[in-house]
Amino acid sequence: MHAFNRHPIADTIREYFAQANARATAGQTNADGESFVPPVDTFSTDNAYVLHVALPGCSKEDVGVHWDADKGSVNVAGVVYRPGDETFVQGLVTGERRIGMFERTISLPPAGASEKEEIDGFNISARMENGLLIVTVPKVEKEWTEIRKVDID
Repeated sequence: MHAFNRHPIADTIREYFAQANARATAGQTNADGESFVPPVDTFSTDNAYVLHVALPGCSKEDVGVHWDADKGSVNVAGVVYRPGDETFVQGLVTGERRIGMFERTISLPPAGASEKEEIDGFNISARMENGLLIVTVPKVEKEWTEIRKVDID
């Protein structure tokens, strides 16, 4: 393995993986903990989409959930604080948790969903449970499909 480290192509491979890692973590956490993008699991049930947003250490008072009908998206934004007073925080030896401001936008319905599915934006609900924000986005099935003639200029 030591011989490989001295091989001319080793630097190229290391640079490739460093760039790939930078792309994969872009927007997640700045070095100083200013902002991050929380991970989300999206589930589809018969009646709703259920979003699980991982927000360990976040209280429900510090997070907001908004539905944008024009864009067809749920936006989750807020802040995670490091607990403790200033003196306690100054004694931080390692900081691996994501803290600071966060934002995540999820488009619904997701690509590939049935064209007959729409979102019931008036009945979206959310709750915090053990560091997990659970957002339930009800589905509504369209009873008809709008077909409209488009004039050609």
